[in-house]
Amino acid sequence: MMTLQVRNLRKEFANRTVLDGVSFDLAQGERVGLVGRNGCGKSTLLRILAGELAPDEGTLHWIHPGAAWAYLSQEDRWDPDRPLGEQLGPVDPALLGRCGIDRSLLSRPAGALSGGQKTRAALAKVLAGSPELLLLDEPTNHLDTEGLDWLQDVLRRYRGTVLVVSHDRYFLDQVVTRILELENGRIREYPGNYTAYARQKQAERERAEAEYREYVRKKKQLEAAIRREREWANRAHNAKPDPTASVFQKGIDRNMARNHMRVAKARERRLERMKVEKPRKPEHINLALRGGTDVARNLVLAEGLGFTYDGRRWLFRDASFYLQRGDRVAVLGSNGSGKTTLVRLLTGELKPTEGRLHVAPVKVGYLAQELETLDPRHTVLEEVSGGNPAPDQARIRTLLACLLFREEEVYKRVAVLSGGEKVSLAVAKLLLAEPDLLVLDEPTNGLDLASRERVEEALADYPGTLILVSHDRYLVQRLADRILHIADGRLELFRGTYAEYAARGGTEKAPDAAEEILLLETRLAQLSAALAAPPEGEAEALEQEFIRVSRALRALKEKRA
Repeated sequence: MMTLQVRNLRKEFANRTVLDGVSFDLAQGERVGLVGRNGCGKSTLLRILAGELAPDEGTLHWIHPGAAWAYLSQEDRWDPDRPLGEQLGPVDPALLGRCGIDRSLLSRPAGALSGGQKTRAALAKVLAGSPELLLLDEPTNHLDTEGLDWLQDVLRRYRGTVLVVSHDRYFLDQVVTRILELENGRIREYPGNYTAYARQKQAERERAEAEYREYVRKKKQLEAAIRREREWANRAHNAKPDPTASVFQKGIDRNMARNHMRVAKARERRLERMKVEKPRKPEHINLALRGGTDVARNLVLAEGLGFTYDGRRWLFRDASFYLQRGDRVAVLGSNGSGKTTLVRLLTGELKPTEGRLHVAPVKVGYLAQELETLDPRHTVLEEVSGGNPAPDQARIRTLLACLLFREEEVYKRVAVLSGGEKVSLAVAKLLLAEPDLLVLDEPTNGLDLASRERVEEALADYPGTLILVSHDRYLVQRLADRILHIADGRLELFRGTYAEYAARGGTEKAPDAAEEILLLETRLAQLSAALAAPPEGEAEALEQEFIRVSRALRALKEKRA
């Protein structure tokens, strides 16, 4: 049974058509994903469905007049100065608990809450009335992995209809059963989840390319036939008249010329009718990106690492791990667990409160969430080339095109770029700098699906060592072969992909003897280097540690023999 029928919606803003004849149905109990580029009109469509915006044309037909619906905007609509409880309205305390909203938060001003807490509160508010239709605009914003898992479970169990806008591919895979794609103001429907949609889009591209190749083949045949007909017509028309020919014969020659010309024109009209536009192929990176291959094997060694900002609450303690050249590590944890703090420790912005952290002297590229390194005065092209004329224009412009900065867009000022465009630009800038160690804090924030996939492709081609903080599980699964998980004051390293990590319930793999030997050998090499020129007053302590590590290493090797 249908819940809502949408017919021929049209909406313009400043002479720009955002929605152009949008039509689709929503069935009772189905979960539908709405996808499309940033700025294509997804939020506009949801606002029209929610009654916040009137369409210029078109109709909405509710199968049950008066049906309840609820709308979650991606905008922060909380009054920052009023307590959260006053703005929530009547919400069942049990629902608040399931949404992760502690009673103590209700008396706090909304402005004092984290982004994740505000998102959970907004979700509690829209779920409170069990509406027949949920309209959710980017509900995964600011949620950590635990929050994402919770939301997935809630929506899969929800008995009503759900229409959700999201750029989280893993979330869409787990939740939706149909995809609506909004492109050029029109809606196209695809059955299945995001992965099924991506497969169907790829098949469409392949069919379009095959059709274009067939068109080119037939076009060449027709053009050759047209040339022949015109040549015959011209020959017949320009032939010297035979003075001995009869009037009848001369008429036949003139008719032959006209017939050849008619055939040529008919074929030209046929050629025009069968015209097929060349499909635009997505640019693929083929840049032989460099960086990180000619450095020491062991890049990071942490022993007994601990950090606290205030001396009371420890983000993590007694953490020991190592990272090697070529490792691709995802740092996971709930909001506020210390992921960004760990990144700042690895980049040298912070110093450990306790323990030891050694990072080899290599070239580090760091993408922070705030993107402070971009100069708003520069053009895109100037920014990636250091403010100077680009020394390698072809290579730079190829990478920019792969990240969707095409043609004249490379001359846009950084100041006018969207948030997603700035992220893409910052990633391009880092990759072209050829760092040995690439550290990225939420590199897909603000990116639409197409941009996320392009950034993902670029990072997959990067040959160096990668440390990644992200809630984008699709990205983590594709790029990471190590997981650093922070929870309950512990930091643990799991050697394997995200899927393997999730399958084990997030538990750490016990380090094998080979890993322990490598850890000890790395520390022994560091101690040897330090003993060559020991700091004043530290020689004896270094010697004692060297002896202890040597004995532990020898015992472990004998145990394995």
